[in-house]
Amino acid sequence: RCSHLDPSREAHADLYIAMSEAMHFQGRHAACPSLSFFPDLEENEGSKGDAKKHEDDGMSRISTEASLCRGLEALEDGDVYKYSAQNLDTPIVIVTSELHPWSKSGGLAIVASAYAYNFAVRGHRTMAIAPMYDHYEGAHYQCTKAFELFGGMHEVHYFHHWQDYGDGKGCDYVFIEHPSFKRPGGLYHNTSDNSEYSDNLFRFALFSLAALEVPVGMDLGGSPRYGGKVVFIANDWQTGLLPVYMQHRHRANGNYHQARCLYVVHNLGYQGCYPLRLGIPPIQYDNFAQLGLPFCALGELLYQYPAHERTYEGDTGETLNLTKGALTCCDRILTVSPGYAEEIKTPEGGFRLNDTLASKSFFLAGILNGIDQSWNPRVDKDIAAKFDHVDLSGKVACKRALQEKLGLHVDEGACVMSFVGRLTAQKGLDLIGSAVEWLMDDHKDGLTNIQLIMMGNGEPCYRDMLMWAETRWKGRVCGYCGFSPHVEREIIAGSDFFLMPSRYEPCGIPQMCAMAYGTIPLVHATGGLRDSVQSWYQDESTATGFHILPLNENSMKKVLFDAIAIFFRSPKVYRDMQVRAMMQDFSWPKAIDEYERHIDWTLADPPFYGRQ
Repeated sequence: RCSHLDPSREAHADLYIAMSEAMHFQGRHAACPSLSFFPDLEENEGSKGDAKKHEDDGMSRISTEASLCRGLEALEDGDVYKYSAQNLDTPIVIVTSELHPWSKSGGLAIVASAYAYNFAVRGHRTMAIAPMYDHYEGAHYQCTKAFELFGGMHEVHYFHHWQDYGDGKGCDYVFIEHPSFKRPGGLYHNTSDNSEYSDNLFRFALFSLAALEVPVGMDLGGSPRYGGKVVFIANDWQTGLLPVYMQHRHRANGNYHQARCLYVVHNLGYQGCYPLRLGIPPIQYDNFAQLGLPFCALGELLYQYPAHERTYEGDTGETLNLTKGALTCCDRILTVSPGYAEEIKTPEGGFRLNDTLASKSFFLAGILNGIDQSWNPRVDKDIAAKFDHVDLSGKVACKRALQEKLGLHVDEGACVMSFVGRLTAQKGLDLIGSAVEWLMDDHKDGLTNIQLIMMGNGEPCYRDMLMWAETRWKGRVCGYCGFSPHVEREIIAGSDFFLMPSRYEPCGIPQMCAMAYGTIPLVHATGGLRDSVQSWYQDESTATGFHILPLNENSMKKVLFDAIAIFFRSPKVYRDMQVRAMMQDFSWPKAIDEYERHIDWTLADPPFYGRQ
């Protein structure tokens, strides 16, 4: 078994989605950081109107994540913290397996980077810890420590980079170096055959152990140690052992009693599952015994698959589930939207951990991620013309420029629909593909002046669909196989509607960026999509988009038709929806207010573990 969930008859569809996502953990590193601030990722633009656009350089992800850290230098006018935090003197330690711009496979790197910046600007002494997958310019060697793990002593080297944000605020970035982190493929898997690294359990156990040493054991750049009263923010399964080690190795020995650990679930479809034992009886290798944990910790990590999901005769189904251990041992569980926090407590959305989550539901909450201030059409230098909710004339110029760039017929009156994201079933590409012919050829009561743009990397079958659609409806469809953050901004600024029929979406960033530019999202009513988009079907007076429910071809066609009809026949209704969408507040300061509230509650309580 690997770090993703094993398939069963009941969960086969969900597992196909999760594994499809896993196959696109590509790409390794963004540009090395400079002391001036995080640089933008390099972009690669395809040729005008060509369906066979370039493949990007391995960065396969939801595109809005690529430039999320741009514009962090200054908060937008009016963006203020409204919650009065009670523990600004308590340091925050963010522990993550990837961190923009040094390492990145998806949205986790962007969100972790946003945590580091925003908690520091808020006033906390802040540290972010990540593995060192390569040589990082500006990161200076600090010290070496050794840890006993998997039957041997393993030395890790610590490197430090200080990033100054002004006014005496900044973040300590700490990178942990070990040969196991430096691989030629992806961060978590071998890109040549899409197989998970066989030593991932060792790699991230070592990372979690080493990360716990930093606050109490290192003087960073000559500054005083952080000490034992800190708040750890651990992210996803790669750091799942951190709260387990914190409880069973540190608190058990008198350390970190004043510290707390918040565990953030970014995607429960990935849990870090490994066999309890390797090999066939009687010759077996005990994975748990290699972790350096007392026997009493086994219960927190152990998950047993039901009989019908076991893979061979004599298989006991016993696995080590790192996420289960983290959920059990952490002091509070957070996830990236309120809707997703509810979904993961259900059998359908909980990926077999719904009972564990439901039992701790009082200490579980969801906080919608933010988007940074660079996503603002009033100041965006990467689009053809600036505009705002008062004067939308610049959006027409953006549409014209987009059509010219991508080889579409230049027509200001056309309804432009777009999709940007991974080309996978989880993102609903099969549904979009099934509706393309209907969009282009069906009479639809005379509503036929429609153009469609689809951009992304992913599975070959969906890349073929993009090329087929552009070839068949040349001038009306653009199939962009690849990714460019600059083109993505132009697509969002110049489109009228943005499609996100994701089968599940813990948070989702593109729909929020689209609303900031007056591009109305059509989304599946799930997770963060439901939380961030107010549906026209629920209340026309507050609508900022449309919900697709249930998620199937006919339902999607109905929503598409309703949206198109409003665009052509009720321009005032459409304009009012644009204005409401552009006035939504999806800023990080708003999200950080909620994190501060949960930090205060967590510090006010005793450690969760062991409470009756």
